[in-house]
Amino acid sequence: MQSPLTLYIGNKNYSSWSLRPWLVLRKAELPFDEALIQLDVPGYKTALLAISKAGTVPVLKVKGEVIPDSLAISEWAAKAVPNLWPKNVDDRKRAKEITHLMHEGFDALRAQAPMNLRRRTASKMPQGCLDDAARMSDIWDECLSKHDGPFLFGDWCIADAFYTPAATRFVSYDLPRSAKSDTYISELMSDPDYMDWEADAMVEPWHLVETDKANL
Repeated sequence: MQSPLTLYIGNKNYSSWSLRPWLVLRKAELPFDEALIQLDVPGYKTALLAISKAGTVPVLKVKGEVIPDSLAISEWAAKAVPNLWPKNVDDRKRAKEITHLMHEGFDALRAQAPMNLRRRTASKMPQGCLDDAARMSDIWDECLSKHDGPFLFGDWCIADAFYTPAATRFVSYDLPRSAKSDTYISELMSDPDYMDWEADAMVEPWHLVETDKANL
């Protein structure tokens, strides 16, 4: 039976924006169909525009309603499943702050260390990327030091979904991080839902040549 939810995503090896709401829907235990649009091939933009005016992935279709943008999709899911944000008011406020920061910031890290799950390199990275990585590690350390659980606010929440693609970059590009942040990265990358996504990414036949060349 077809699910009332369809999530349109990009290539699993590269699409960090797609991974975030995919994880949120998985953790929410909301059944959804998955539709992958191969990126950077002839006609891909036309295919994206046929789904939504945004012309990007991810996009969630819900009974005819179209929700583009990873954060908007995640907020929609949080209304259906309230425990996706921390229960504590202060924690929830901070979780939303750092989620918005990940959604809109860390430009150097995004540009200079694009998500590429198959990649492993120890190349010298540009200073802007290293500065962003250090700032991110500091944020993780601050949040983790205030809670007993393995995630930023103790239990898993949307903030962890938004930082999972960034965590993969620390591994792919061997970015410096604290011991506490390294443990957090290991938790995110050993999560069963993430591992399902990664397993699909590893066997994808497609390659984005320019992304693969970044900082070789």
